[in-house]
Amino acid sequence: MRRLQTPLLNVALGAVGILLSTGHASADKLDDIKARGRLIVGVTESSPPFSYRDGEKGVVGYDVDLAGEVAKRLGIGLEKVSIINAERVPSLQQDKVDLVATGMTRAENRKRDIGFSLAYLDSPHKVLVRKDAGITGVKQMAGRKLALVRSASVDAELKAAVPTLEIVLLDDYSACFTALQERRVDGFLADEILLLSFARKGGAPQDFTFIPDYDLPRTAGFGIKKNEPRFTEFVDQTLLELEASGAAAKIFDAWFAPSPRLFKFQRD
Repeated sequence: MRRLQTPLLNVALGAVGILLSTGHASADKLDDIKARGRLIVGVTESSPPFSYRDGEKGVVGYDVDLAGEVAKRLGIGLEKVSIINAERVPSLQQDKVDLVATGMTRAENRKRDIGFSLAYLDSPHKVLVRKDAGITGVKQMAGRKLALVRSASVDAELKAAVPTLEIVLLDDYSACFTALQERRVDGFLADEILLLSFARKGGAPQDFTFIPDYDLPRTAGFGIKKNEPRFTEFVDQTLLELEASGAAAKIFDAWFAPSPRLFKFQRD
């Protein structure tokens, strides 16, 4: 009898193992988040108005509010984890965060490593300069210094147009704007809405202007771990519902007014 029971037991245990392994394989990021009971979001402390530390309020911003809406629709809490730009991709790949909410450009080279939500910001990259510098064209940046946040990149067209441009890499956007204010650099490259925000908050927006002949299209969205279609679709659907309800426009105005909202959340 024992010799008969042993193979039968092995078969039964094998079947249970298959069921368990199949169940585990079918689980994905969305299931994991729901089971955990909180959405873990990578944020930055230095990119106003997207994501930045505001004293006792903690990390706040446009991207943070949108991430909060995703958590709300999941019916779970929101946990914010501060990361720097260089940590955004590995944090997603290593499952340290579920979303990156830092005004992250949906660059084609990044799409090899991570996924993205649909765009929740459409704002071109521009170069902010001081008016009294007399810079009226991008080629006048030859031999001059351009502030750029570390881990960002200068596009090929700008490099080709101004091969002697000197890039000054700084830790965050605040440091880049301060360097421009203090004339340690001649220009600051970032997206238009962010640059306008810094100029206004700097107290003398009339002192700054954009180089008129440089405009590079740029969209931003949530960074998401690659190959997570159910979670990505949930996030995208949340953003589309915010657009349809009018909540997306209200969140934008709360952070960017009086800048006009010239885009809508929509599928690519």
